[in-house]
Amino acid sequence: MNKSLYYIECTAKDDIEFKNGWADSEYGRENNLIKTVYKKGDVVYYNPKASSNETYVGYGKDKNPYFHLCSSHLPFTRQKKFAKKWQIKDYADRNARWIEQVGHFTAVVKEIKLTYIEEEA
Repeated sequence: MNKSLYYIECTAKDDIEFKNGWADSEYGRENNLIKTVYKKGDVVYYNPKASSNETYVGYGKDKNPYFHLCSSHLPFTRQKKFAKKWQIKDYADRNARWIEQVGHFTAVVKEIKLTYIEEEA
């Protein structure tokens, strides 16, 4: 049988810098967590549950332009294996349009094709 999964690959349009939510704390300054930087051409993958220290920007639309997709973290991961995957392409398309609306990234929906054999146990 064949099955497809879909994920979103995002490419930075320009150099982007988000002031990190850790910037105002001693912990953030000690561990160099002052800002999240994406260079032009950097590739990241959409994952609304990505919650690394790098993607923490704090709460509110003023700090996180992707607030409607997730809360205090940017919804991106640098590792392809952690990309959010959907079985229905329309869900991926909808999220890609939201990312495009913000304007920092070019979002492209990619497909993973799986072929497998089902056996009765």
